[in-house]
Amino acid sequence: MKKSTCHTAIPFEQARADSKVFRTAYPLSKELRNQFFTDVFKKLEQHVIKQSIAGIYPDFLRFAKTCEARPEKADDAAQLFYWWRLLNDAHQNPSSNIFTKFHYEHFTFFKDHPLFLSWLQLTQHVIPDFFYVAKGVSPYGCYLVNLKNKETIKMILHDSNHALPEVGSIISAVLLPFSNQLHLPVAMYEFDTDATEDIAPTLKHLYIEYAEEPDPFQVWLKTFMSLLLVEKYSLSGEEPWKDSEGPAT
Repeated sequence: MKKSTCHTAIPFEQARADSKVFRTAYPLSKELRNQFFTDVFKKLEQHVIKQSIAGIYPDFLRFAKTCEARPEKADDAAQLFYWWRLLNDAHQNPSSNIFTKFHYEHFTFFKDHPLFLSWLQLTQHVIPDFFYVAKGVSPYGCYLVNLKNKETIKMILHDSNHALPEVGSIISAVLLPFSNQLHLPVAMYEFDTDATEDIAPTLKHLYIEYAEEPDPFQVWLKTFMSLLLVEKYSLSGEEPWKDSEGPAT
């Protein structure tokens, strides 16, 4: 009679920087994780900030205010608009955009660390989206439900300088992929929870209205601008559309 053997599953871990494919389903080794945040993620954020200050970010801040973003969250909206522009540019010009420029500026590093170059290439395909904050799991992580495809994902904060959105709120965010099926926010706008009952059905309606629109970046832009107005009027109690109905007869 053969003796039974017990096999212990060993989780696959990405531990080599010279790997050519960044696998979002698997965790990074502690060493690569630290290197990622120090030499890739934070430097990319700094690169984007540097470009935005010297570029068109102030225009997006004015645009956010024109779109009726709540004054205390105008910077968050502007940051989203700016990342939308960067990602849309990457979609339109895959060979020349802020990500390829970041790659060229750190060419030697990425040549020696193709795993991180693979991650950088993944980021070029991200599209801003809308999520419901379903559950908090720690001070730095929460579960989100994509309001279009109902997929549940986990978002983590990469530093302690930001707070997680409130459970039960709806957010729009740019989430960059990470290891172990986690997602990292680089821009996020949290709609007031008091407006959720108006925003949720409006968003559902807009998804239907724009179902045939081929450009997901234009869909996000139109939808976000509409929801900023819904949030404003939901919180103020105003119903400006009734002003155009004319006097009752």
